[in-house]
Amino acid sequence: MDHPRFFKLKALLADRNGNVAIIFALASIPLFIALAASVDYARAAKARGELAAIADAAVLTGTTPTMMAQSTTSAKAAIANMFAAQAQQIGGLTYAAKNLTVDVTDTKQTNFTQRTVNLTYKAQVANAFGAFLAQAQTGFTVTASAATTNAPNIDFYMLVDNSPSMELPATTQGVSDMIAKTGCAFACHETNMADNESKGYPGYGTIDSYTFAENAGIALRIDNVRTAVNQVASTAQSTMTHNGATYRMAVYGFNHDFKKIQKLITTTTAHQNNIQNSVANLTPPLMASNNYIDGNQTYVYPTGASTYATVNLDSSPLYNNDAMTDFGYAMTKINAEMPTPGAGTSQTDDTPQGVLMIVTDGVVDAAVYSSSACSTSSYVQISNKYGAFTRCMAPVDTSFCATVKNRGIRIAVLNTTYQPVESDSWYRDKIKPFISQVASNLQACASSAALYHEVTTDDDISAALSDLFQRAVSTAPRLTN
Repeated sequence: MDHPRFFKLKALLADRNGNVAIIFALASIPLFIALAASVDYARAAKARGELAAIADAAVLTGTTPTMMAQSTTSAKAAIANMFAAQAQQIGGLTYAAKNLTVDVTDTKQTNFTQRTVNLTYKAQVANAFGAFLAQAQTGFTVTASAATTNAPNIDFYMLVDNSPSMELPATTQGVSDMIAKTGCAFACHETNMADNESKGYPGYGTIDSYTFAENAGIALRIDNVRTAVNQVASTAQSTMTHNGATYRMAVYGFNHDFKKIQKLITTTTAHQNNIQNSVANLTPPLMASNNYIDGNQTYVYPTGASTYATVNLDSSPLYNNDAMTDFGYAMTKINAEMPTPGAGTSQTDDTPQGVLMIVTDGVVDAAVYSSSACSTSSYVQISNKYGAFTRCMAPVDTSFCATVKNRGIRIAVLNTTYQPVESDSWYRDKIKPFISQVASNLQACASSAALYHEVTTDDDISAALSDLFQRAVSTAPRLTN
């Protein structure tokens, strides 16, 4: 006979009323584990994406035009600081400086310095269900690299000052020869062959002093600038072949007016003659005599604070008091000429990067609408049949440069330093008071210290402009992965 307790145990085992609850409870454990793991995975994935974007932005800071002028040590510190500042804002991420590795390497190539930046960060993100899963954190690694290895496609826009100030001889000896022969340092491009400011040179009364300088073999700054622009076109051709990139060039001249000398064209060997033939037309404007622009050409004058009118002159000379260097007008016009730049890759939906290269002595001498528009006290009044204006002498207005740079177009500046002529009362009274600001304003106009170059009388303008071009090429950043 079975014991009564045996029957109770048998009954308990046979009872099915609580089985569903027990089975559900046991099955929910892996479901909860899977849900917790998916939540923590999503948190880690979100942090990974944010860190990857921060890493890409950080390495690019090491290859910007400004940073390329700095040492690799400075670049490394800037990259690390930027990454740390942004990474610490990510929720759940435990930032540790010891887990960040940044390498910056500069390698000198034939025509440029190649910089390579590599960043690695070993991240730890806190798990929301760490205690339940016995894993407090999720770890992963982000990497990013940037380099100038793959040179981008670039469009170069040359804005060249061809005002009368570029008629100064290019060497100290040339200046001395002009003064000795004509009594004036500048070679004047005029229809008046007997200008009272220039006397005694061979051919006086038959040829102007500009032609005299040409016949005498006295090289002027405008001559050297033409040579320099042609040399840059040749340098661009060889450099783009070496780098496997495409470079295009356009050339513009400015004085009181703004003219396209050469449309945007690829700097191939086949196009060298086109560029050289166009640049040959880069000459100072023709004057009738001192203070008068010659007839039968365009004349630009202000009609308001930032508006202008252009007229075609008849054959009569027009008094404009030598207001022949309007930097603001030229910058406004060329800004409209340049399209919005791209990254410079070869992808079908991308466009070239843009670089504006400015060649000038940095002294504005322009007709403005009123004296209030002149930033200095160096101004005089002009009056002709088109109205009453103010002739303003001043350093360049950097706000025009800022407008261009804000569009992502880099600016390189070659400062062909203004020649001081202490014996000239006009220089002493009108130019000398602000001459110390000229270089600093041009430096501020450039996108970085590396993209500013200064040449004085006797310096090689061609070498300086070619060097500036190479700097513009070498400091063009590109994200590689």
